[in-house]
Order: sequence, then C-alpha cells, then structure tokens
Amino acid sequence: MGGRRSRPRRSVLKAGVDYERSIVREAWESGLLAVRAAGSGSGTSAYPKPDIIIFGPDGVVDVVQVKTTRRAHLRLTPEAWRNEVLAAERLRDLGFKARVWLAIKIIRPGGSEEARIRVDGHEDGVLIVDLGPNGIGFKWVEERENK
Repeated sequence: MGGRRSRPRRSVLKAGVDYERSIVREAWESGLLAVRAAGSGSGTSAYPKPDIIIFGPDGVVDVVQVKTTRRAHLRLTPEAWRNEVLAAERLRDLGFKARVWLAIKIIRPGGSEEARIRVDGHEDGVLIVDLGPNGIGFKWVEERENK
C-alpha cells in the first residue's frame, strides 16, 4: 500500500498516553520527580515540549520521547526527538546533567514489548527499530549512511 499514511487509530493513541503515564508512575514510585506534558508534540507551542521530564538525584534530568505503535519495523529520524534534544540543551545550559531517551512500546496481539534507547551521541542519526522473536532490537544509522 502506498500513498498517504493514515492517522493512528484511537486505541494506539490511548495506549501511548497510558504508556507515558506508566513511565511517570514508575519514576515517582522510584522516588524521582516526573512530569508528563499533555499534548506534547502537537505543534501547538512555539517552544519545545518534550513528552516526559524526569528529575533525578545530583541534577540529572532525563528528557523522554515516547513512541507507541503496532508496527514491527520503525525508522525514526532526528525530527522524532527534536523537542527533547532542544529541552536537554537548555537544561544543560542551566547546569543540569540532561540525557535524552526514546521510550518505545510496540503493541502486538497478546501483549507488548518495550525498549528505552539513549539518544545522546546520535542526535543526527536515524534509528532503525525492529520487533523480533527476542523482543525489540535497534541500530543507529549515522548521517553519512543515510545519503
């Protein structure tokens, strides 16, 4: 099938919100402070609006982009984590130790698989994610390999 991509089904959107909330809950239960930005990535703000920000000890702040899908193969470009990188840069300018993460959840019949992937050092790369029999695997393809 070619042509335009359809909008995600409502169930995937709800699963994405639920996954974001579960990450925030997990952080709070671990003694950290976490904030989820409702409507993040919606393009309604002139400023970066990352999905989740988690404040940890010693000034470490994790800035998280959350992706939820039913697709077993993903190709994500730097546009996918642009807001998180911009927010992390501002946090670093303010003296925090900021890290950028992708939290990916692939929904499949009978369950789901999750992975958390560090973006730092790959800000301009392309991320290839595949769901295989042993869970989620990924590799970074750097700029020179994209051309």
